[in-house]
Amino acid sequence: MILLISTIAIVVIAATSVTYAYLSYNATQTDENIVTTSCFDISYSDSDSISLNSNGNYAYPMSEDSANRLTPYSFTITNTCTTTNSTDPINYVVTLNTLTSSPSTIELSKVRYRLDMTNPTSSTGTSALMSEAATYDLSAAIKSSEGIDTSYNLVEGTLAPGASVTYNLRLWIDEAAGNEVMNQTFNGRILVYSYL
Repeated sequence: MILLISTIAIVVIAATSVTYAYLSYNATQTDENIVTTSCFDISYSDSDSISLNSNGNYAYPMSEDSANRLTPYSFTITNTCTTTNSTDPINYVVTLNTLTSSPSTIELSKVRYRLDMTNPTSSTGTSALMSEAATYDLSAAIKSSEGIDTSYNLVEGTLAPGASVTYNLRLWIDEAAGNEVMNQTFNGRILVYSYL
């Protein structure tokens, strides 16, 4: 009798395990979640692309004082949400990205940048070499779709509904660079990412 009960118990446990394994389903998401928002707007005064030494415009080593006279790449980020459709601020990250389609030939230790805020308040950023800028971790899918080699984090911030911020980016060849920068190019793209 004990043998019969033990046998039935083993059969029931085995049948339950096999049935569970057969009927259970596991799935793993492999692609990215993409959320679209209508509460974010970016405008560039020129374009989102930056080139040094292209189309007849030639860069040369200069001091930061001389770089102040350069026409900056200007862009505005606006949180177009209003309090009627959103009360939460939007976080943003501004990145400067080197490109796979047109790689830069100049060493990034020779390129200097400064990001200044002009609106809502004016503040002058600190100049730094591109080689010293912190990188921003983009997914491989975004890098591939945007043609990005390396993404450098310039600034992060938060915008309340209806608020705007304007930045001026200046890029120049560091004054300590020598003749080795002749005929070298820097190509990049400004991208702004937002998240809640």
